Amino acid sequence: MPKITSVEPQRNNLHRFNIFLDGVFAFGADEDLVVSERLVPGKDIQPRGLDKLLYEAGMGKLMEKMYGLFSVRMRSEKEVRDWFRIKNHELRIKGMEEKSQMVLDYVIEKLKEKGMLNDLQFAKLWVEGRRRSKQKGINALKSELFQKGIEKEIIEEVLREESRITNQELSEEQLAVKALEKKMRVWKNLPKPEFKKKAISYLMRQGFDYSKIKKLVENVLQKEYTTGSEINPPKEDTVHEDDF
Repeated sequence: MPKITSVEPQRNNLHRFNIFLDGVFAFGADEDLVVSERLVPGKDIQPRGLDKLLYEAGMGKLMEKMYGLFSVRMRSEKEVRDWFRIKNHELRIKGMEEKSQMVLDYVIEKLKEKGMLNDLQFAKLWVEGRRRSKQKGINALKSELFQKGIEKEIIEEVLREESRITNQELSEEQLAVKALEKKMRVWKNLPKPEFKKKAISYLMRQGFDYSKIKKLVENVLQKEYTTGSEINPPKEDTVHEDDF
């Protein structure tokens, strides 16, 4: 069990103290908590006692902030850790008490216990949302999930399942078609070379494979593209996105 090794008054607030467990800063506490819980060097802290101390030291308010953060959308573990890093930087600039690594780990564990923090579930919801609302291609989804700190194995699993689902509903080519149709009203009167350049560049930014979109755009150029015209994906030699 952890042991209190030091209790030091904070530089900017002499009514608050930094509590060190096993030589590492753990949390800040006001003088009332220090006295009521007899937080003195040499005291061993039971696991349940640590939960109580952290909660009374401000963990309740911190968890409320997490609930607010997650009410907007689900977050990955990396996003939560990045949020802490940014907040600690802001506190450091203001000369205020920062949150310790122990507090961060405690929050992460509590969020996982409550089922709020789950990178696999996050990845599934992220892919589903980006596919449906943005018509994002496989390459873009891989990149986005990687930036969110999702492990490669989870990305592979989620995209494999998504590929199985989209093969039953919409193929990669059909998703590219849906993405391109949104631009047709704006680009319909452009010269064909300019349309081709814009279309390919746009679809690549959306994360679609060049070999697929090149054939798709060429197929569109063979037709007269006007407002309301329907774009059809190429039917010959269709190659589906491989799992990586």
